[in-house]
Order: sequence, then structure tokens, then C-alpha cells
Amino acid sequence: MRFWDRLLGLTAQDGRGMMTRSSLTQTLIIAAAFIGGAIVGRGFLAKQNGPTPKVSETMVDTRSSTSVSPTIDTAQERSTSSQQLWSSKSSTALKKSLDAILGDRDAQHRMSNLEAFINALKSTEYADALKRIRKIPGNNDRELASRLLISRWVQSDPDGALQFAASNRGYEYLADDVFQRAATTDLQSALERAKALPDPNLRYMALRGVLSFMAGTDPVGALQLAPSLGEFRGNEPLSSVIYRQWAANDPQAAALQASQDNTEEGWRSPVNQVVRTWASQDPTAAANWSLSLPDGGARSHSISQVVRQWARDDATAAASWVSAISPGSTHDTAVAALASSMVATDPTSAVNWAQSISDVTTRNNALQRISREVMWRDPANGNAILQAAGVPPNLIPTAPPRRGPPPGS
Repeated sequence: MRFWDRLLGLTAQDGRGMMTRSSLTQTLIIAAAFIGGAIVGRGFLAKQNGPTPKVSETMVDTRSSTSVSPTIDTAQERSTSSQQLWSSKSSTALKKSLDAILGDRDAQHRMSNLEAFINALKSTEYADALKRIRKIPGNNDRELASRLLISRWVQSDPDGALQFAASNRGYEYLADDVFQRAATTDLQSALERAKALPDPNLRYMALRGVLSFMAGTDPVGALQLAPSLGEFRGNEPLSSVIYRQWAANDPQAAALQASQDNTEEGWRSPVNQVVRTWASQDPTAAANWSLSLPDGGARSHSISQVVRQWARDDATAAASWVSAISPGSTHDTAVAALASSMVATDPTSAVNWAQSISDVTTRNNALQRISREVMWRDPANGNAILQAAGVPPNLIPTAPPRRGPPPGS
């Protein structure tokens, strides 16, 4: 049975995943120790698994001369016992290799070895490697390793990546990369196949991939198409994906369109999606554009989003821009956002900024948000820190908030 027919027959699963992605160059630097280990591992695999499976047909329309990598003929799949044996030994080897690489304190050296490790993986090793990477404790290392591996997997074996995503709950996000790449070859074919996926979470991620590609070439067309693809409860609107991608390429055009789009409000509004991306590239331009919006919720959310993003990257520059705003509601909104972004690293400065807010209600709300986060981060000393900074006792929580994401995140 063809891979695509098999995929369309899979039972729907729950769960979803997301990942922000970026293009990463791949380095061909392979340590001698790893080469030796890889040779031994491959020799073992050849003995256990027999001949290489046959290639059947491609996932993307074969009319294209640059189709996505082929699928595996199910008649040639490995036996269950062979898979279990290989998985056990492969996981052990992958764990040792990754532990050694990630234990290197030299960031540049660690990065080179990580790229080499991923480049040397065979298609049969990607799944075990990704599962192992998901257990890496450090967020930065885990995210970087995941991005590198997924980029490599989707490039060399997109059908295998999609089959894995369809069969493993929590890995549906792989379909985003698979279909974004497929759309570069045959947009219409990729769109139709994404729409035909029975699992709503997998279908949502596949459509994200197709629309992300369209957003780079025809963002207006992508926005017109998105509403016809259905609603996906629990997921962000597909239009948000388009606006962010559009903003990465042409923020001013995206902002102009977003300011006329009232399909979503609040933090999910098109304007907020655009300025969040724009602020990561040119925060001054994004902030000044936000000031041009009419008074109201959209302007307030836009300014808050820009200042939060900006302060995380350059708190000094963000504070300078906020200080230049004339006193009033806009200034208070910007100060509240700045204070909120500073509380994790400098709670005293965050309190000082919040206390400069002129409107009493806005000021108290900001101080309460700061207090909740300080108490969340430091239950033992938070009360003393807040009182020393001048927060009125009635605005300080009497008990630390329950553990979980930081308040206001």
C-alpha cells in the first residue's frame, strides 16, 4: 500500500507541537571517535536488517523534477524484533554521543560537533535522535539540536518524518516543515494533500507549512485562503502564522494590512502578530508605527508588545524610547510593559518604573503583576524584596502563587 494511502487511513490522535524555525547552515566536521562509532553501528545494522528497502513513489506529485524524497515499500519494512533490537542499541549510542557533545563547554566547538553528529545520522536514526534530543535539559541546546535535526530529516527523508509525526503524539509539528518544503515544489499538490489528512492536529500543522510558504510569495492570497481551511480549536489562527511570516519579509506592508483586519482582537490581533515580529528586527520602527495607531486597545496592545520584545533584547534602548513619550495613557502603557519585562532580572528597577505611572489604577495593576512574579520566582525572599523596593503591603500577595509559568507570561 502506498505511504500516502496509509497515512490517510491513520486514526486521529490528540496533541500538537510547535517550533519556531530558522535556516541553519550545516557543517561537515565529524570527530574521529564518532566516525568509528558510526561505522561499527552501521555494520551492526546491516547484519540485523538485511537488504535496503525498495523505493516506491514520492509524496509530492511526480510531475515535478525536484520531488521530495521517496517513501518506503511496506513489503520491505523491518521485522518488529529487528526494530526493537536496533532501537535499543541505537538509543544507547545516541545518548552517549549527545551527552559527550553537549557536555563540551566550548559553545563553538559544541555547535560544530552537534552539526556533524546530525549530518552523520542515517534516516533510520532520526526518530531515536529526536526523542533523545527532546530530553535534553537545557532549553537552548534542546531547541538548537531539534532545529538542526528536523531540517536535515525533512530535507533527506520527508516521508519518513511525516510518517513519524502521524504515528507519534506530540510530534505533529514536523508536518509544518514537511509541507512547507513540499509547497516549494508543487504548491497545489501540497495544499490538497494537507487538506486530506484525517488527523486534525496533523492537518493543522501541514496547512501551517503550506501557508507559511505562501506568505513569503503571496501573503494576501494566503490570508484569503486561510478561512476556507476550517477552524482548529486550541490552535492559533492560521492567519497569525501568515502575518508573522509576512512581517518578517515586509513589515510595513504587513502592518498596513493588519491595521485594517479586525478578525481577531487583543493579543491575537493581526496588528499584534506583526509588531511582535517587527520588533525583533527593527524595534524603533515598530514602536514608532505603533504610536501612529488610533487611541484604543489595538494601540495599547501594540505598544506593550513592542516594548516587551525590545526590552528583552536591549532594555537600555527600550527605556530611552519610553522615557521620551509624553506623560499620559500611552506613556503609562509603555512603562507598565517595560517594568513587566524587567522584573525577572531587576525587580527593584521594575518597581521603580511602575511607581512612575501616573494613573493610579494602571500603577497598582502593574505593581501587583510585578509582586506576583517576584513572589513566584523567590517565595522565601520575595516579600522582603518588594517591601524594600517600596511596594505597598496591600499589593503584595500573602502567599506565593502556585508553581507553573511565571504570572503574566
